[in-house]
Amino acid sequence: MVGSLSKASYSELYVLCFVLAVCVPILIWKSWDFNVMSSGDETAKSLGIDVGRTRNISMVISSLIVASIVAFTRTIGFVGLVAPHIARMVVGGDNKFVLPAAALLGGLLLAGADVVAQQIIPPVILPIGVMTAFMGIPLFFYLIMRRKKGYW
Repeated sequence: MVGSLSKASYSELYVLCFVLAVCVPILIWKSWDFNVMSSGDETAKSLGIDVGRTRNISMVISSLIVASIVAFTRTIGFVGLVAPHIARMVVGGDNKFVLPAAALLGGLLLAGADVVAQQIIPPVILPIGVMTAFMGIPLFFYLIMRRKKGYW
């Protein structure tokens, strides 16, 4: 089964908003650490970042966000993969801007996919995961081909 938004309710929205209100500011606060860690662990350690602790904190917080969203919507593939890549292409590599941009873009992509899924075959509502796969597969194919010229 793929996820859907059809069973969403306001009580679930309140829980998700609470989790996001607690977790997202912590990730944005740690964005400088993530930027430095992208240069390598040794560079980050030399600048005074506790790489292991930062990595563990970010994994726990990210897992909490993902688990709370998946608990209410089930798995909707490719949104969490497509949105950050597109956001990084648009706003650059600074995680202070990529994190909120990816979240907003992911919400817009999901809302757009939901509208399209409802309008393609009017009496039937296609799963949102099918629509996001139609977006995600070509994007990742493009990224692979751009990275490795002459892959095949």
